[in-house]
Amino acid sequence: MLLGHPDLPLLTASPTEAACFTPATPLPHARLSSRRHSRGPWGLQLDPSHQLPALSPTTAPTRKQPLRPSTFLKPRSYKGSFHIDITTPASGTEVLPWPTDRSTIYRCQELAENTVVAKVNGELWDLDRPMEGDSTLELLMFDSEEAQAVYWHSSAHILGEAMELYYGGHLCYGPPTENGFYYDMFIRDRAVSSTELAVLENICKTIIREKQPFERLEVSKETLLDMFKYNKFKCRILKEKVNTPTTTVYRCGPLIDLCKGPHVRHTGKIKSIKIFKNSSAYWEGSPEMETLQRIYGISFPDNKMMKTWEKFQEDAKNRDHRKIGKEEYHSRNFTEVLSPNMYNSKLWETSGHWQHYSENMFTFDIEKETFALKPMNCPGHCLMFAHRPRSWREMPIRFADFGILHRNELAGTLSGLTRVRRFQQDDAHIFCMVEQTEEEVKGCLQFLQSVYSTFGFSFQLNLSTRPENFLGETEMWDEAEKIDIKIKDAIGRYHQCATIQLDFQLPIRFNLTYVSKDGDDKKRPVIIHRAILGSVERMIAILSENCGGKWPFWLSPRQVMVIPVGPTCEKYALQVSSEFFEEGFMADVDLDDSCTLNKKIRNAQLAQYNFILVVGEKEKINNAVNVRTRDNKIHGEISVISAIDKLKNLKKLRTLNAEEEF
Repeated sequence: MLLGHPDLPLLTASPTEAACFTPATPLPHARLSSRRHSRGPWGLQLDPSHQLPALSPTTAPTRKQPLRPSTFLKPRSYKGSFHIDITTPASGTEVLPWPTDRSTIYRCQELAENTVVAKVNGELWDLDRPMEGDSTLELLMFDSEEAQAVYWHSSAHILGEAMELYYGGHLCYGPPTENGFYYDMFIRDRAVSSTELAVLENICKTIIREKQPFERLEVSKETLLDMFKYNKFKCRILKEKVNTPTTTVYRCGPLIDLCKGPHVRHTGKIKSIKIFKNSSAYWEGSPEMETLQRIYGISFPDNKMMKTWEKFQEDAKNRDHRKIGKEEYHSRNFTEVLSPNMYNSKLWETSGHWQHYSENMFTFDIEKETFALKPMNCPGHCLMFAHRPRSWREMPIRFADFGILHRNELAGTLSGLTRVRRFQQDDAHIFCMVEQTEEEVKGCLQFLQSVYSTFGFSFQLNLSTRPENFLGETEMWDEAEKIDIKIKDAIGRYHQCATIQLDFQLPIRFNLTYVSKDGDDKKRPVIIHRAILGSVERMIAILSENCGGKWPFWLSPRQVMVIPVGPTCEKYALQVSSEFFEEGFMADVDLDDSCTLNKKIRNAQLAQYNFILVVGEKEKINNAVNVRTRDNKIHGEISVISAIDKLKNLKKLRTLNAEEEF
């Protein structure tokens, strides 16, 4: 019988493989037969009397001139017959003669269509690879992590074939990852463009339609070194990683690649594929080695799973704080910029920070010069302002930088997320004329109020005087007000996060000028330093403590828990959970049979799920859910569509008491 559903019981088979595996489709120019051994596998065998021809880079594998090691296969003979013992806990031992009627062998063929890979005696195994003796067999479908890795590994080979056809470069590594796969290729004198990904995807789809079989071959190391001599990367792998006289390769269409396997039966098993990203990488991660082009992909056994993945990616982008920040910055006419993470110490000497702040900076020497990781963004933004002449018509110029900062705080002052050495800050600097400062400061305060009101924080403003170690003239500091903003949390504590400060010193130190209305090209701008959240890490800590684990619905990582009343409703519960997930909610389902219904509800409330959706036979018939909250407020039965619409609206409005407003 062919491989079937993973819910089938484990099987044990005595000396054969063919009852559950069929031999691989014969390659062109190859003859395939069988021979009985003590453990009698069917298989392909290289004929040692034949040698692969010498290959040069010009005869590397291409569609027009593919490598065909099948030409050198020696057929095996078959004599006699034997029996197959298949044992299952349900039916006991069944003895089948071999050869036997194909209808018996293929009685599980329908289920086998969904099987990705086998596991024989604990080892992952190609579906078409013969078993080599008495075996314990497991059947893995895509919902298994091991099967996903095999599925994505096979997809990587498809991508590799497409890359070789399109670019003609040298393939390197093509592994599965936690969320898909990639393939690295060395392409001399060019890089991959993101505009080419759609072309590669179409080539992959063509390869899939061809249903090219994955064929496993064991070849001598010496032969492979000759075969891959045009590709120095494959030769490195063979010389450095292969310590045995022979190793395995897999053939897929014109592509032959070093690989331990296993793989899906043929490329047609990949039902949906997407090539979505490219980047550069180093050979084996070493900056001293060659630069490679890396292309990423994802694949699934059906289109619905691909659509769910695409929806998840879109939701992740929409939830990304950087996207939300961009939208807020755009509406307030900020230009988002990126500045380097480290600068030469001469920059900090110009800004004055070196003389007063160097002990709090991480410094290191590069080529006999001292560099430091930036503890603030303002000097870099000054360089951006100064890189070309500026006019009064451009003012104000607003730079926003969601950058990473490093400060060498004393170990004794570090505290959780509230005081750290590496943090991210929603930093901004406004370069404006003196007469614009009042309006700009008002704009900063309005921005601040809109953000803090979203989180439900009240705040107070404090006007600060000049610090003890101030830079510049006293008169300047008398004009350079600084506003410190402290927010009040749920238990009455105050935390300083935001700051708004006028700066007349940095424009002088960096010799920043603009051309005024009257033609004066030496006019100094004023810099307004502004941060709303301050340290993002500190804000997360404050929010966590302020919420006490009860995150508002729009921010919550645990928005919806679906709980079935009994086993007969589990399928419906999964369906409901999937519908909420596809609409962008963080939705889970509790299928733990060891807990009672009340226990499941209590567990969800303790885990601070905002909404608990209970589903039974009545809800199943009505396509509805019974809604209650983490505070045990019962809203009763409501249709799934209505529940989704209500929650989407509460999320969009960022309602703080969504459980009450529902």
